[in-house]
Amino acid sequence: MIRVSDIMEKEVINVKNGKRLGYITDIDMDVYEGKIVSFTIYGDDSRSFFSRGGAEEVIFWHDILKIGCDTIIVNIGSELSLDELEI
Repeated sequence: MIRVSDIMEKEVINVKNGKRLGYITDIDMDVYEGKIVSFTIYGDDSRSFFSRGGAEEVIFWHDILKIGCDTIIVNIGSELSLDELEI
């Protein structure tokens, strides 16, 4: 079993494009089932509760691929195209 406090300390990374999404700032739970439904991320550098400067992103529990020691790998959005790369 994993604690909510442990999840909130991990950085979230999107496997489709390798982008660092940031850290979890809010968790939506189904209290009747005792399960996490989704969590909210506010930008890449928003580790504190009061920091609301970045863009808000909602990640659903079924989008999580792996919870590792330091990161949470998710699968959301579209893949990075070669046209978006700055070389």
